[in-house]
Amino acid sequence: NGAGKTTLIRVILGQEEPDDGRVSKTKHLAIGHLAQEVPKLSDRTVLGETMRLDGRREQLLKAKAELEDHFTKKVDEGKAEGHESDLDRYGRVLEELEHLDEYRLEARAKEILMGMGFKLTDFDRALSQFSGGWLMRVALSRVLLMDPDLLLLDEPTNHLDLESLLWLEEFLADYHGAMLLVSHDRAFLNRIVDEVVEVDQKKLNSYKGNIDSFVTQKSERLELLRAQARGQEQQMAHLQSFIDRFGAKATKASQAQSRAKQLEKLKESRIELPEDRSTVRFRFPPAPHSGKEVVTLKDAALKYGEKTVFRNLNWILPKGKRVAIVGVNGAGKTTLLKMIAGQLPATSGSVKHGHMVEVGYYAQHQAEQLDMNKTVLEELQTGAPPDVTLPRIRGVAGAFLFSGDAVEKKCRVLSGGEKARVALAKLLLHPSNFLLLDEPTNHLDIESKGVLLDALQDYEGTLCLISHDREFVGPLVDTVLEIVPHPEGSEVIPLVGTYDEYLARKVKEAVSLVRPSKPKPATATASAETAADSGPKGPSNNQRKAWQKERDKLEADITKLEKRQSELHVILADQKTYDDKQKTMEYVEEQRKIEETMNANLSRWEELCSLLG
Repeated sequence: NGAGKTTLIRVILGQEEPDDGRVSKTKHLAIGHLAQEVPKLSDRTVLGETMRLDGRREQLLKAKAELEDHFTKKVDEGKAEGHESDLDRYGRVLEELEHLDEYRLEARAKEILMGMGFKLTDFDRALSQFSGGWLMRVALSRVLLMDPDLLLLDEPTNHLDLESLLWLEEFLADYHGAMLLVSHDRAFLNRIVDEVVEVDQKKLNSYKGNIDSFVTQKSERLELLRAQARGQEQQMAHLQSFIDRFGAKATKASQAQSRAKQLEKLKESRIELPEDRSTVRFRFPPAPHSGKEVVTLKDAALKYGEKTVFRNLNWILPKGKRVAIVGVNGAGKTTLLKMIAGQLPATSGSVKHGHMVEVGYYAQHQAEQLDMNKTVLEELQTGAPPDVTLPRIRGVAGAFLFSGDAVEKKCRVLSGGEKARVALAKLLLHPSNFLLLDEPTNHLDIESKGVLLDALQDYEGTLCLISHDREFVGPLVDTVLEIVPHPEGSEVIPLVGTYDEYLARKVKEAVSLVRPSKPKPATATASAETAADSGPKGPSNNQRKAWQKERDKLEADITKLEKRQSELHVILADQKTYDDKQKTMEYVEEQRKIEETMNANLSRWEELCSLLG
């Protein structure tokens, strides 16, 4: 954290100029960039913003619509003639739009948005109706739809849930272009990257392979550097000893001067070892004793106005359990955690904490509770019990990347990520026997996550956790609680099996969903029927067969339309076509009707695919 990764991306993009040297890029390189900051709101819809690839596409669509209106008016007026310049221009517009894959663009955009967790009903909603995290998903969807030569993604997983993260992972694993990613998600990087570039001490160190390979290579490189540094220190000590002994003797003066020059050169090229944070550790305060039942939900329900969020929640959390709350996007994981923490009362039923339960609750927006006029150290002291020593407070601060003078910074000057780390460190200083953590790793680098993971593994109390970081969750939990959405109110079901088994199932689902714009072949319908029969009761077999039959017909129709569309593109790209102006008008009208039919068919096909699963 703070080494300059984001700055490096800005330099590559040309948003910042290097003080020395230069940045060279391939001519006409198309770059898709996702920044960490929430993008500014526009007045567009979710789908409209996603399809806003660049100004050129919008110019082409506007020109196409204007020309088609012009041609249609001519036909309505019974005037077949048109200006050759207009017809030529229309041909060029179609050719360029074909290059942009305009006629499949909307279908691809919808598939990517669904992979990011949006529902069909969200596509036409205004961006102003969504939170910052959802706006980041729209921005990411837009970048993926661009299909650029180079993807520059700065922390792309921070605002994703597990399902969306797995979908993105599969998408990027198949990506044809180059990628430069900034991420602290180790499992994600292991799946995607084949090279790691570490920004350390204002230098770039490159390692071939994924993150696991990088960790091994870095450890080996560090050992070599340490050995070289020890040899260098010994050599400098030897030279200094000679200078001290013989520097004042006339007979040895020239030799002493020679060694002094050697010593100066060695000092100038002194090996700087990177900061070793492998020894940074902290432990939670001992967990106070609590009753055997930490929290009990009895017929608990939650409503917002007329909408029932949860219904009939019945669950007992025994002391010492470690629980991961999972569920599809929007299922209510954060809401449930707030209910369990006592931050959000149930509308009916009860949520009761057991005897002597001391709650430690970390929310995703916990940083908003900090006193912005205090320093980091003062804020941590405020949250610590009186018996916690200053060295321990500084130690915890260091574990969360605040060492030396950094603890004297005012909270108001900290970045969003730094504030979140202060809030997390503050929570962990206070003794508790029931920790509830909502995405605690979002602003931690790999080393800091390791420090927190080690501390939580040694934690003596009960743990309830929401996180999309698989390598963080896997070693910590022994129970998985899944939220199952339902129109009449979601339910909570303890799963049989481990978190890794749940994860394997989700990975399989993600793989099946990540082939954008490629309709499933009709031969897959039999296996789909089998899967439907073995799963929970849904639509009847007759209904599914009807949907499958309709989907198969749509796929055949889409194939025919695409074939005719390609033929028309070739015809309209040929200058000879425009010699017969009447025929040209007919081709233009046919093109417009095919486009309308294609869009309708694709929308219905997507709907059927969603219904069939």
